[in-house]
Amino acid sequence: MPAPHCFVCDGGEFGHLTREYRRCCRCGHEELVASSAQSFIVNDVLSAAAVRRPSFLDRFQGAVLQRWSPTNRGRLVDVGSGAGKFLHHYGRAFREAYGIEITPEVVNFSRNTLGLKIVADIREVDGAIDAVTAWHSLEHFPSSALTALLSALAEKLALEGRIIVSVPNADSFQYHLFRRHYAFFDVPSHLHQFTPASLSALFAHHGFVRTRAAISWPYNVFGYAQALLNCVIRPHNYFYYRVKRGRTRSVARDLATAVLLPLALPLAIVGGCWDAVFPARQGVLTWCFQKRP
Repeated sequence: MPAPHCFVCDGGEFGHLTREYRRCCRCGHEELVASSAQSFIVNDVLSAAAVRRPSFLDRFQGAVLQRWSPTNRGRLVDVGSGAGKFLHHYGRAFREAYGIEITPEVVNFSRNTLGLKIVADIREVDGAIDAVTAWHSLEHFPSSALTALLSALAEKLALEGRIIVSVPNADSFQYHLFRRHYAFFDVPSHLHQFTPASLSALFAHHGFVRTRAAISWPYNVFGYAQALLNCVIRPHNYFYYRVKRGRTRSVARDLATAVLLPLALPLAIVGGCWDAVFPARQGVLTWCFQKRP
């Protein structure tokens, strides 16, 4: 069970948008009510052929890293590296690249098939870190582990280093509109749902300040499309899990997706444009942090 107070801002009053999460009335941060245990998930197809094919989302991540990379491309750490697809494509721009991952199957694949450097804890990375990426991984960390990670980064990040974070936004139009059909609503895997206020406060507490923000175009458009599908097709996120995680297919659900997705996409694009007008309310926050001057 969560602690009596919000671990981000120490607030003690809570409400609910969904029954699965309690919502801090001060910073809006949401914590999963039923469990605080980290889950082990295989969020990628463990195939070398699949790794070699970068998706639109992968290219977005690579473009953000390229745009926000520090001048010194010495050491990159990808937090929650999964099968290692991001590191495989973009880690070579750095002198050294490490992934932090704990799920046994994907650790084995990353190390033995892709030949990547994978560790279980950031303290196993020797020397200063110049760039850190966390693509939809922080929401999986128990509060204590997340605090420990940021404390370690406060010590190990180089003075001009960058931390690039992408997380679902619990203050987004998408979440408030779709609630449990929200594409990034992932129980029990997501232990946290961040808001702009809670993400800023959490990093500020550890000595970091936000320096840049991006419009998360592919995530936002995908989020609306998947949420609309979720309103009709069960189980939750069937389309995403089929494509991203290689889940068991259903002919009936595949046919329903094939019919409904072309209808959902125009609405999703309109929603993505709407999110771009209000960046703090977009479906996914993609921010860059540096050490406070």
